[in-house]
Amino acid sequence: MTTQQNPHLVAVRLSTGFAVLEIVLGAVLGLVGLLVILAGGFSVWIVLGPLFLIMGILSLSKPYCTYDTATGALYLHSPLGIKYTYGAPKGERVYFDRATSKVMRARQNGAPRKVSMFSVNREELARLISVLPQA
Repeated sequence: MTTQQNPHLVAVRLSTGFAVLEIVLGAVLGLVGLLVILAGGFSVWIVLGPLFLIMGILSLSKPYCTYDTATGALYLHSPLGIKYTYGAPKGERVYFDRATSKVMRARQNGAPRKVSMFSVNREELARLISVLPQA
């Protein structure tokens, strides 16, 4: 279900600059791996280069995380299809800590954990912070 279909979903994508960096890095590493193999050597870059390239292309269209305001669930999506769930479905609480300026989750035992928002789109992150409970 996308954010257009459900108004309770707030999606946050990776920043365009980071996605482009992954695309460029993947193309360069793939080319280096191909050149090493053509020269008769062995290179892991022939696999990792296209992997970075695919992840960068998928990061341009797929969200990094989605917050469901109706249930309080935060879903982190990997470009390759892995999905992590935080919040109410796991008995946790997702909130924004103003003291540290971080998105946090309070685990079932009460221990706070930071939710990584590295290299996300700042405008979309601000919209997510506006709907999260404040602490």
